[in-house]
Amino acid sequence: MTEFQLYLAIGMPTFAVLVGMLVNSNQVNTINGRMGAIESRIAQSEARLDTRMASLENKFDLLVGKVIELDNRLTRLEERLKR
Repeated sequence: MTEFQLYLAIGMPTFAVLVGMLVNSNQVNTINGRMGAIESRIAQSEARLDTRMASLENKFDLLVGKVIELDNRLTRLEERLKR
């Protein structure tokens, strides 16, 4: 085996490994970027959902208050009609 063949036998696999590592690191960065984007979209969705839930809770509390007020009025009306 000549020196050139030895260099090729050692150099080509080493070069292939280095190129593979470079490509893999770019893919990892791309995957990390996509995961970050997904995480931010999930966080935004959670924030919107929290806002909507708070709004619904406020509306529900208002509705319950109105029902209680109506019940009180009907109770007073029933008392008047009993007399």
